[in-house]
Amino acid sequence: MAEGGPPDLTRLFLRERPGVRVPADLEGRLAAILSRGAAAWPGLAVDAGRVIAALARVVGDDLAVGLADFYAEDFALAVACADGVPGALARCDKVCAGAIAAAVARVDRSDDLRDEVRQILWQRIFVGTPAQPPRIQSYAGRGPLAGWVAVAAQRIALDLRREEARAAGGDPLADQILPVDDHPEIDYLRTRYKTEFEAAVREALAALPDRDRLLLRLTIVSGLSHDQIGNIYGVNQSTVSRWISRVREQVLDATEREICGRLRMRPSEFRSLAGILVSRLDVSISRVLATSSDPGP
Repeated sequence: MAEGGPPDLTRLFLRERPGVRVPADLEGRLAAILSRGAAAWPGLAVDAGRVIAALARVVGDDLAVGLADFYAEDFALAVACADGVPGALARCDKVCAGAIAAAVARVDRSDDLRDEVRQILWQRIFVGTPAQPPRIQSYAGRGPLAGWVAVAAQRIALDLRREEARAAGGDPLADQILPVDDHPEIDYLRTRYKTEFEAAVREALAALPDRDRLLLRLTIVSGLSHDQIGNIYGVNQSTVSRWISRVREQVLDATEREICGRLRMRPSEFRSLAGILVSRLDVSISRVLATSSDPGP
């Protein structure tokens, strides 16, 4: 440690992020992150300096917030994969395999699709291209690595099926966008307010913390069960249910505020349409998140 300077880990961090406001307990937080990562992967030669440098590059300016609920174990594995540490990719494959399979199966249970998705996924995340570095470098530890990878797998699977459908002159998701109803008034209302509703949902989702958006991706877009999500986060099914219920309520409340502001509609008028529009809330969330690039590779 340099005399009179910051502690060792903080100094390593500040090499990548000079001038950032440093919380008083940063050294302890960084030490805890390294300790958790080392304990999780005792057989991997994860370089502590590389972990700190990578963390400094991806964490936000508010370090107290960025390091709260941090997935230190998954972040250490991601750094090991990015650095080509022997055995790291095999560990990552084992950690993520179940979530990837479930995400792809939500689109299509074809073995061929699963294999194609995995090939493209691994290329994008761990190899990259001359124009695009390996996307594992952008993993910020704000959610479980398995969920982050599953979101990317789901997106690739959807893109592949859409490309096939476009080539054949169809759209495999058409029935999910606006279901046909026998009641013409309901059809009219859904069509009339669909654009405004989904724009409001987009704004509501953008305001959510990263973890809450990821929860919705995992359950609505990737189709993971609450048990599967619980396994990813290390919590029980009832906890996941409470989390998702809370996030859906937040999205609905924010959507109501946005819709009423856009259309100069009274809350009572919105609630009169809610039974029609909210029945499509998950579809709207799915469409927004499936076309969004954040979070995920």
